[in-house]
Amino acid sequence: MKLSIIIPMYNEEENVTKTLAEIAAVLQNYDDYEILVIDDGSKDQTYELAEKFSSNNQHVKVLKHQTNLGMGYALRTGFEKAKYDIIVTIDADLSYSPNHIPLLVKELEKDETIDIVVGSPYMAGGTVEEVPFFRLFISKMANKFVGFSMDENLSTVTGILRAYRKDVLDSLDLESSGTAINLEILSKASATRYKFKEIPAVLKGRKLGESKLRFRATTISHLLFSFYEKPMILFGFIGFFMLIIGIISAIYLFNQYLNGSLDPNRPLMLFMVLMIISGIQILIFGFVATQISNLKRELYIIQKENKLLKRYLIKK
Repeated sequence: MKLSIIIPMYNEEENVTKTLAEIAAVLQNYDDYEILVIDDGSKDQTYELAEKFSSNNQHVKVLKHQTNLGMGYALRTGFEKAKYDIIVTIDADLSYSPNHIPLLVKELEKDETIDIVVGSPYMAGGTVEEVPFFRLFISKMANKFVGFSMDENLSTVTGILRAYRKDVLDSLDLESSGTAINLEILSKASATRYKFKEIPAVLKGRKLGESKLRFRATTISHLLFSFYEKPMILFGFIGFFMLIIGIISAIYLFNQYLNGSLDPNRPLMLFMVLMIISGIQILIFGFVATQISNLKRELYIIQKENKLLKRYLIKK
């Protein structure tokens, strides 16, 4: 089995040598492999240290972005340059041990119908170690919320620890430049009917250096992605809430009418009408947005078929 390991890095000088050494040690029993380090415009010695390591290991290749373009852009660069049929993505800070790599690859080897294997610390058998409680809580809630917006039954949808078949990634039209790429891949792969499998993983808190992920920006990005995937999550909640408020107001006003104490000039009358009409309109927007989302999935299938056809014609 030949593997391409992709590691996006940004200002990881404290981790780069240790990370590459541990990954190389795990992969030494494979027929052939490559480790692609994508330096995403680091301002420290990440690139120089990775280059130094690669000078003593022919399997390591270092690619550099001149500016910081984002994790998604770094992964897309790696996907484009990878030459082997199995691609594994992993963090640069050893949050996930390289020992997960053979476990991910094994699932693809033993079942050819599986296209993507996801490592999950949140499923049964998975564990989390030394991660701050608040960050862990938000991460779990985000994965549940975002996972609800997808059709796949996955407990971890935001993580980078995965193994892919290269032809799957080649068939997807990926656009994200930030952390949302991990969600985009699952979303488009699900829409184009690829098959997933999730296996337990161990997530550990970062030991060296600082996390490059901006907590607030990442959370907002994931929430927006969920609304984009299932617009009724947002429109449905707001629409039903306004409609219920309007109906409650109508019941109250009707009771006032029966008691003979209704004043048609009360602001509550206008409020009731506004809530009911606005609620219905927002629900209609939600249904329309859902139809657009479904059409978008059909577009993904067409894009996939076009890419596969193009590759077939090029090979011929």
